[in-house]
Amino acid sequence: MPSGPLAHICFLVADLDRAIEDWRKILGVLDPGQLEEPVVRYDRFTAGEDEMAWATFVSRHGAEIQLLCPLNDGPLGRRLAKHGEGVHHIAFVTGELEQDMERLVAEGVEVTSTELQQDPLLPWQHWTFISPKSSHGLLVEVARPYEAIDGRWEPGTVEKAGRRDAGEAGARGRGEAGGSAEGSGDGREGGGSA
Repeated sequence: MPSGPLAHICFLVADLDRAIEDWRKILGVLDPGQLEEPVVRYDRFTAGEDEMAWATFVSRHGAEIQLLCPLNDGPLGRRLAKHGEGVHHIAFVTGELEQDMERLVAEGVEVTSTELQQDPLLPWQHWTFISPKSSHGLLVEVARPYEAIDGRWEPGTVEKAGRRDAGEAGARGRGEAGGSAEGSGDGREGGGSA
């Protein structure tokens, strides 16, 4: 499981095996800790109209690298054909997924769906996305926590350490309650939002 709420950075790739090989080389030099455990790999995963294969390098000390390869001509396959390989999304995990999504929507954050997605292979896992319209161009996944056990995903937990009360963080981000919109009081310090 990643060490904090920022769980992974996901890349859309054309060839999963080649991408794993290339990322092993990169991580071997820059972040060898992500090579200490088996890669979590699912060779067939369904979400909506998409069938995909994916692999995630496991990190106990930071955000993980995830690779996603479309297997059909669903939305992901069409995106890959149109735009090529690249960052697909970043993901945050939260132990209070439903409540946090309600708070985000109440704050005016646009989500792609208020219905949580799920796959039968991981019946405990649910997720949805923050629209790129609200996150300035990047798709942001919000999911339940997970951890790697013997090369498979299992339910995990998120440490609450460093997580501020949502009201306090919002007030600071608006320049209220002892902070300002400039400098260190902009609501970005601390443990993040999930």
